[in-house]
Amino acid sequence: MVQAPQNVLVLDNGGYSLKVGPTTSKSPSIVPNAIFKSKSDRKRVYVGSELKECSDRCGLFFVLPFERGYLVNWDVEQQIWQRAFKNCNPKETSIVLTDPNYLIPAIKDLSSEQLFEEFHFQAVHKSSASSLVARDSFQNGAYNCTLVVDVGYSGTLIAPFFETNLIAEGVLRINVGGKVLTNQLKEWISYRELNVMEETFVVNECKEDACFVSMDFNRDIEITMKRGPENTTKRSYVLPDFVASQRGHLAKPGEDLSGKQCLTMNIERFTLPEAVFNPSDIGIDQMGVVDGVLESLNRCPENLRPRLAENIVVVGGSSKFPGFLERL
Repeated sequence: MVQAPQNVLVLDNGGYSLKVGPTTSKSPSIVPNAIFKSKSDRKRVYVGSELKECSDRCGLFFVLPFERGYLVNWDVEQQIWQRAFKNCNPKETSIVLTDPNYLIPAIKDLSSEQLFEEFHFQAVHKSSASSLVARDSFQNGAYNCTLVVDVGYSGTLIAPFFETNLIAEGVLRINVGGKVLTNQLKEWISYRELNVMEETFVVNECKEDACFVSMDFNRDIEITMKRGPENTTKRSYVLPDFVASQRGHLAKPGEDLSGKQCLTMNIERFTLPEAVFNPSDIGIDQMGVVDGVLESLNRCPENLRPRLAENIVVVGGSSKFPGFLERL
């Protein structure tokens, strides 16, 4: 009988953040998957979790190891992993790595080589986040078919599974995710109000705090055209000053905004996430997530389609907008 490894570390290696922790932990550490530099201190480099030591995130410049969902900058990733693994002894540890490209391999993968030769892990098991979601659903005994919709930072991946086996012909990728939305919001705000083209980090937080998915798009459009209290969508987003506050927030009705720098958030609060459902709204000639789910189902064996449709599991940071699950 093969003995199971005693120490197992799980690394969910996402395009914007990575989640890392032992299998015995219920709460993994969430670490930015990037290297940062601040305008106020160009000599200091912040790697991954070291960002919390940065007191001024205005004009934050960062380098990501991922480009369009593919891990291409191994020098950057290696530095981030070194800090992420500092609390474990790789020689006595096995690692489970989720690879965004595991389902759709497009470039040469060096992750196993890095984990064995550079970090000396005892054993490496590679999978995709979608595969692990499907395995969890199957092992819980509720369903033997799972359709995973992973709305991540680099894009949206739709993957159907029978038990724990991928139905390869049903896999779809849509090139709209958190990064596209953040960049689009930067352009909109910079065009009409304030130049924030160098404030990617702050605008990304603004997107997370202020946006929602519309349940009735035409009705919400009409609301944004009203004036005064009748416009319940229009809100001020208070920018952080990096002295009293490190993160912005959506102002409450009646909040005193004197002495604070704010952005006006109105129609973009729901038209931005709408791009996940209708990419053509921002000039991307691809199907949206709902059409993607239907297309994926139609590519699967006919007898499995009803069971897949019964168990659609949505994951990924860009699916956290209020109203997303209800709309899907």
